[in-house]
Amino acid sequence: MGDHGGGADKETDEDGDILPRFKGLPNIVEGVDDIFSHLKKRHVHLYPENGTHKKWVQPQIIVLFATGNLSQVVDTVIRDLKHPFGVGLVTSVLVQEPLRQAIVRRLRNRMELMDERIETHPNFLNTLKVIERLNCRTLFMEEYDPVDKRPNGVRQPHSPIVVLDFPQIYFGDKPTAIVTLNTFRTLSEAIKLCNREGLQFDTISIWTNKLSEGYDMVPALSKYPNFRFNCINVPFDSKVMVAVHRNYHYEVLANGGDLSTIVFPIRHHIH
Repeated sequence: MGDHGGGADKETDEDGDILPRFKGLPNIVEGVDDIFSHLKKRHVHLYPENGTHKKWVQPQIIVLFATGNLSQVVDTVIRDLKHPFGVGLVTSVLVQEPLRQAIVRRLRNRMELMDERIETHPNFLNTLKVIERLNCRTLFMEEYDPVDKRPNGVRQPHSPIVVLDFPQIYFGDKPTAIVTLNTFRTLSEAIKLCNREGLQFDTISIWTNKLSEGYDMVPALSKYPNFRFNCINVPFDSKVMVAVHRNYHYEVLANGGDLSTIVFPIRHHIH
């Protein structure tokens, strides 16, 4: 009786062993000496699996006024720097001039190493090239000199990067795996810098002890849909135009022909 099985095509090598062949599938390791490194590199190009390295997904910007909660802002940025691809991450920070030195110092001292896959990711490698070409000032974790045990100005492998005084748009149209930090003096400067970043932010997170500063920014930034005052990553939990629920104020405003959501805690701590 004939063979009625649907086996794959086969061929025989010089020693007579049977080698399975699958039609139409390329040999991805042909001509590759180090198969492990090759497959690892292919994996990096596909990371992360949800595709958030291909386009910005709900990016957020923080605007920190002089009276805002510096500690909570730093906590948020440090967390997002550890894994700088994803949904709803902070990509940009605007800080009012009196807090510039303080936030720079805290970010530098609090940084933690990134996910190890970021270091060789094509997006991050492209960002490094742009940083070098533009001669950007940056914050990062430094290596220590083995003799005097002091930072030597050399970036540690896998250290996150905060770029100073440049907008995100300068580093490409895909997620860059960095955070930008820029300084403003007045509210009108903060508005200009928000627009200069060049991203379609999902949320503007404004930190200030004066709610009027937050509300003053809303009409000037009507193209952005969500505003959070003294909080971040708080979903809009209301079905009416104005409500107070679980110690948060929720509000929907008609803003330049669109609707903007506003959320802020009824009580928050200022440091």
